[in-house]
Amino acid sequence: MTDDRVLRLGVLGAANISTNALYAPVASVDRVELVAIAARDRSRAEAHAAEHGIEMVVDDYETLVGLDGIDAVFNPLPISLHHRWTIAALEAGKHVLCEKPFASNADEAAEMVAAGHAADRVLVEAFHWRYHPLADRITELVDAIGGPTAIRSAFTVPIREDDEVRRTYELSGGALMDLGCYPVQWARHVAGREPVDIEATMVPDTTPGRERVDVDTRMRFDFGDGLVAELHTAMTADAPRESYLEVDGPDGTFRVVNPLAPQFGHEVISAIGGETRSEQVAGVTTYHHQMEAFVAAVLDGTPCPTGGEDAIATMRAIDACYTSAGLPIRGL
Repeated sequence: MTDDRVLRLGVLGAANISTNALYAPVASVDRVELVAIAARDRSRAEAHAAEHGIEMVVDDYETLVGLDGIDAVFNPLPISLHHRWTIAALEAGKHVLCEKPFASNADEAAEMVAAGHAADRVLVEAFHWRYHPLADRITELVDAIGGPTAIRSAFTVPIREDDEVRRTYELSGGALMDLGCYPVQWARHVAGREPVDIEATMVPDTTPGRERVDVDTRMRFDFGDGLVAELHTAMTADAPRESYLEVDGPDGTFRVVNPLAPQFGHEVISAIGGETRSEQVAGVTTYHHQMEAFVAAVLDGTPCPTGGEDAIATMRAIDACYTSAGLPIRGL
């Protein structure tokens, strides 16, 4: 007997990230189709619809989340809009795949998760790296080195000073929010528990009016029992393009180059039991694996590892970083 169920998706906004995060995986994953789009600029929505074969363009976000013809919503809007429109979609009976970071702060994240439970809908945070087979290989290596005794990680990207979305406090911008959320999640994933103490230092944007936005952030997560993670993120104009995770353990060490998007090239270098090894982990794009997991979660009830309490915990750690560094928590 064939399974002819199809997940019908709508997308909020005509964001650039949708090209890789939504349109490509929908085209390559079974049992899902994209049927509607809404954007503040209707002409942009129409252009996306024409290019990617989206059936319907609607005038606004409220109309989209209320459509009877869709089952789920992809929310790639600016972070400051995640809370409002994710909850609106859930209350309208739609499942939601929400871009990272999940919300502006932990309180918003908790309200979103509560809304998902109340509506009995699937709510997933789109931390796409977690769905690639490389993430499972990282877990295996953590066990192989006898558990972590030290963690080091960074994600830095040069970002133009005129990037308004990433550098505007009112949109919940900042290096930690946009980029640093990945090292935060990598460290929590490797540690297998939440930090008991967090310290952070931040370099704020020097542009008048942007002083509340961090452009270079260093973090120290103390997970207890001697396990400390040293994390770094930066989006200064001259920041190196760098993404890595390093883990030490009593029985060895390993380093992952580009745990973020291994489909664009990555390397896992491990030294365990006197043997040094370099490997790549087979898989397609992180977004393909993520879409497969989201479809399975909605249609088959398969659990997803990102969202729920995990999403709240990530935002709680990010809030603690801003508080430690003396900058305001986003959304407050």
